[in-house]
Amino acid sequence: MSGATGKTVDAAELAADYRRYPIDDHGKLRYAYGKVTSPVGGVAANSTLALLWLPAGRKRLIMPMSYIAWGVFGAGRTLDVGYDAFMKRPPGEAVEAADPDALIDGLDVAAAGQRQWGLTAAAVPMKYDMYSLNEVLIYATVLGGTFPAGITVEVLLAYLYE
Repeated sequence: MSGATGKTVDAAELAADYRRYPIDDHGKLRYAYGKVTSPVGGVAANSTLALLWLPAGRKRLIMPMSYIAWGVFGAGRTLDVGYDAFMKRPPGEAVEAADPDALIDGLDVAAAGQRQWGLTAAAVPMKYDMYSLNEVLIYATVLGGTFPAGITVEVLLAYLYE
């Protein structure tokens, strides 16, 4: 893009403190897979389901390339997907707070289904950047009722790493 001065403006120049990382230029595409099935007797409403762990380091979640599938939960139930708290800097300096619906907010799971994360009920960002000194737990929360026995939630989460 040329400005009034005829200079080409690079996207990296648009923010004064922007720093390029490998995930910006040549990160490796990886997928994390997680599957959870409710035990006999089910799981109480507002319970969390540990879906998968992402590795430590800088990663960029690619939501339109990620998928989620689920069984029949029953009327009035929704599913949120987010992450647990993680350390961003040396101990005691900066912790990223848990965000239970950062990745999916209010997915209707009354009937069985499968879809791209980018096509869920709430708007989902195209990318989601994270930096952590430790592994990051990605988990789901069942709202509006129980997680019935024998029902499965399966996720495939795309991310750039390294």
